[in-house]
Amino acid sequence: MKTKTRNSQQGSTLIQLLVTIAIVAIVSGFAVVGITSARAHIRRSNSARQFAALAERARADSVRRHASGAAEAGIQQIDASTYAVTMDFNDSGTVTTQNFTTESGVTISMPRSISFDWRGRIATETNTSFTNDLPGSVAVNISGSGDVTLDLEIFADGSIPNPTLSGTGGGVTPDPSPSPGASPSPTATPTPSSNPTPTPSASATPTPSASATPTPSATATPTPSATATPTPSATATPTPVACSISSSTSITIAQNGSGTVSVHLNNFSGSGTISADSSNSGQIQVSPTSATVSGTNSTTFTISVKKQSGSVTLTSSCGSQTVTVNVP
Repeated sequence: MKTKTRNSQQGSTLIQLLVTIAIVAIVSGFAVVGITSARAHIRRSNSARQFAALAERARADSVRRHASGAAEAGIQQIDASTYAVTMDFNDSGTVTTQNFTTESGVTISMPRSISFDWRGRIATETNTSFTNDLPGSVAVNISGSGDVTLDLEIFADGSIPNPTLSGTGGGVTPDPSPSPGASPSPTATPTPSSNPTPTPSASATPTPSASATPTPSATATPTPSATATPTPSATATPTPVACSISSSTSITIAQNGSGTVSVHLNNFSGSGTISADSSNSGQIQVSPTSATVSGTNSTTFTISVKKQSGSVTLTSSCGSQTVTVNVP
């Protein structure tokens, strides 16, 4: 007689298998995305750190060589991913230029070229940003004194308040006056000798002879003829058209980024000056602070931002224009 043995082992159903595969796929997808984002973040940070290190090295090189003029060390942007560094790389006294490239997918944005003088300073505080597919950016800030800071939240130079002087300060010591010397003794004045004053001899005064005065003959005065005065015709005076300043009214710039605004004067002739002023110098920087224009020719201002929105006011003899700066 045969008996059936019951198998205690049970397999998984097809639905359970599909659910397990789906969970593994979702977790793997999140892991791949996280790893990709982490690698992109590392590439962006490494590019910014390399730039900061080269900026520090170029600054030290200018100070070491006491550089000036064309011999100053500096950095300038070549394209979206390449920048050139000029300095004495081999400590041989010879200045050379080498190009450096950011890591894959990272772009660089420099609002201006920089050069370090013999004291390690630059002309204008500069904020260089590095971006890629990830949101946000990494910034390298170089202040006017040459301090290099990674991801600074503010513009260092623009955030320094102007000092307020109180009182008149300490007393001023006047320059010493020369001490008077001994006065010279006066010399004796000679006494004039007495001389007799000569008496003038009397002379006879001649009597003038009388002369007849001639009588002028009468001459008739001509009477001028009347001449009609022409009446000038009325000429209409043209009314001058007032000049005005023209530019875009708003601009959107990413955090730690920069953008440009073009400005010109309408109905203007001659030479004029347009100045730019930021509403928050710690977050918004404008370069140059003023520019000279001729006639209706346009000029460009570069606006660099940190994290906050604000505005820039453009002022000229023709009026002013406010540009709203939006930082998403």
